[in-house]
Amino acid sequence: MPEVLIAGGGPAGLAAAIALAERRVSVTVVDPGDCISQTRAEMLAHGAGAIMQRLGLGQVLENALRIKAVESVWGSAHLQSHGAAPGLGLHGWGVDRHSLSVAMRNRAMTMGVKIIKGRIGHTRKHDRGWQVDISENGTSRTATPSYLIDATGRPSHIARRNGATALHGPNLVALLWTTPSEAEPTMVAEATEDGWWYAVPSRSSSTIAFVTSAENAKRALSAPGTILEHAARTLTRIPIPKSTTPCATMDCRSAVLDRASESGWVATGDASAAFDPISSQGLFNALSGGFFAGNAVADAVEGDADAPMIYAALAARTAERTHASTHLQYAALPFDTPFWRERANLNFKPNRSETKAEEHAL
Repeated sequence: MPEVLIAGGGPAGLAAAIALAERRVSVTVVDPGDCISQTRAEMLAHGAGAIMQRLGLGQVLENALRIKAVESVWGSAHLQSHGAAPGLGLHGWGVDRHSLSVAMRNRAMTMGVKIIKGRIGHTRKHDRGWQVDISENGTSRTATPSYLIDATGRPSHIARRNGATALHGPNLVALLWTTPSEAEPTMVAEATEDGWWYAVPSRSSSTIAFVTSAENAKRALSAPGTILEHAARTLTRIPIPKSTTPCATMDCRSAVLDRASESGWVATGDASAAFDPISSQGLFNALSGGFFAGNAVADAVEGDADAPMIYAALAARTAERTHASTHLQYAALPFDTPFWRERANLNFKPNRSETKAEEHAL
């Protein structure tokens, strides 16, 4: 049986697994999708270069598209800027999420990490660790790890089942279209009255996104062709997808747990703190948070009971700093509309979620 069980095989979960395997800790990752995500382009901030090398993933950056500039048209003033985006530093990379998933999965398995395509059901804490129900290929079995890592993303399944509370900012949804890439090394952002658009290229594809309120997203999804037609008439820099291009949705509101660690578990990546995409920190937070969470749990397995709490304090400080600066991008108030005013005044004063932790399986 593994010493550590990781729920979720996204970048945060796999980064934690790689860190644990490097410390020679037995680790199993349970993920419904076998850790392989769909193709879409994502921005990886400049500061992630060091952590990617540390995880043994330098080849991914060598194959990625270097983003050398950002162009923004931020509202009625048509403010255009060229240079680094917030959080990007000198430059960033346009990374294909599917390629990153494959590289991280292969790296983890090469190091001895076991990956299960399955779902986690009930988790029960006892004096020596955990009893965890896992469903795999239609069958169920029980694992008995000494430690759990919650890398389930915004749902934070493990943490919330064990008493943690999720705090959320205003609702925010991204509509996503993936198109063939023209491999231009530029990210583009453009504001509208009801939200903002961005385009991120990678070598294999480009992702076009409209970030807006849940209400606006619902109306847009009822007639996706209409929103693209409107975008084609009003946007100046965003490449507009064809009306036949499939549209996906993603919850991208700010979120944070009231605690990222407690006896026997830690949360990492979006399960610990999720950032508005305007901060450009989502993927970097997943990789770095997962790496440090994995090392903290390795320390705990070796007898340092304080390490997970130190990790949780650092994660909370990072979340507080990022959330406190996110609203400044909205405070430019390119449009005097409810969408922009609500977020300009936020400064991450979240509303406590009243939703009880889900009891259904991961």
